[in-house]
Amino acid sequence: MTAVDVVIIGAGPAGSALAALMSRAGASVLLAEAAEHPRPKACAEYASPRIVEELTRLGLARDWSDDAVPLLGMDLHAGGRMAPIRYADARGPRPAWGVDRRTFDARLARHAVECGAELRERTRLGGLVVEGGRVRGARLRDVATGTQTEVRAGWTIGADGTRSTVSRLLGVERPVRFPRRLGLIAHYAGIAELADHGEMHVGDDGYVGLAPTPGGELNVGMALPLDGGNTAAEARFAHAIGALPAVARRLAGSRRLTPIRGAAPIGHRVSRTAGPGWLLVGDAAGFVDPFTGEGIFRALRSARAAADAIRAGGDVSAAYQRERRRAFAAKDALTWLVQGFLAAPPLLEHAVGRLAERPGAALRLGSVLGDCRPATDALAPRALLELMAP
Repeated sequence: MTAVDVVIIGAGPAGSALAALMSRAGASVLLAEAAEHPRPKACAEYASPRIVEELTRLGLARDWSDDAVPLLGMDLHAGGRMAPIRYADARGPRPAWGVDRRTFDARLARHAVECGAELRERTRLGGLVVEGGRVRGARLRDVATGTQTEVRAGWTIGADGTRSTVSRLLGVERPVRFPRRLGLIAHYAGIAELADHGEMHVGDDGYVGLAPTPGGELNVGMALPLDGGNTAAEARFAHAIGALPAVARRLAGSRRLTPIRGAAPIGHRVSRTAGPGWLLVGDAAGFVDPFTGEGIFRALRSARAAADAIRAGGDVSAAYQRERRRAFAAKDALTWLVQGFLAAPPLLEHAVGRLAERPGAALRLGSVLGDCRPATDALAPRALLELMAP
């Protein structure tokens, strides 16, 4: 049996960031990862500008830049109309980032180890240790040997993504009822016209994003209706590209470099994000859809909220949930509003047309989506009227 202050299940951005923060604060941390870094990830690999501040707090102000490329933003296409989505805060324009999740996640995990955490890769969660109504650790299984170890911990953290075993074992996982989409991802050879920005193309049956990543590659990610029957991923991927002529033209001179990876349904729902002895961070704490591109920032920010709550002591669960509401509630409301637009293509096309005609409104919305301005700025009645009025 092993005893630590914190055991974290999942060494993605949220888990590794929390491991680094807690280790730097003097806690003993065990970080368990089912795979082995570097590992591919079915992710759009497009990160909002604010990851810079979070990585700086981790002590990675410069060390991560080789794993990401700066991007001006996304050009949003719908119904033959295009609006540039860019980002700015009080200091001026801010870049978004195209990341390679293989190297980016591996760097964060290494940093956690450098800060003092113990990392066990190829180690799966076998179960939770629960006594007296409180989670007091986890049972971990070595994938190679099958050996199981009980780890006692003051806090057990679920950072295991949208297929979170921790949330399922805790009984807080809830079904994804809307939106129900299939996510497919592949890398292509880079395109010169998309060296410094990405594109998002929305059609009647989903959307396709094109995001440059390090090494001269292009992430091609799509969210499609989940009701595709038994159609193979290759066929659905090709059909989605063909259904959007602008995407087909973009990719006509490129070649696919990787297999297609997928996830279904996109998203994750939970009834609670904390309880006695446990917290959920990152996508394990709930995830709607990758369209707005803030997943990595949200992972890092939730890790900081968890670390602050644990270090402060007292009612950790209440403090963590309170900080999550403060950090994410308004943005969540905006995210659901965006989902409403995606579900009504004519409405979205109208909004894109309005944004194309009103650069100030487009910059405000982009800055909110990029976490550079408060989400309430885009939810204010005047902002909504500017977006939707005839």
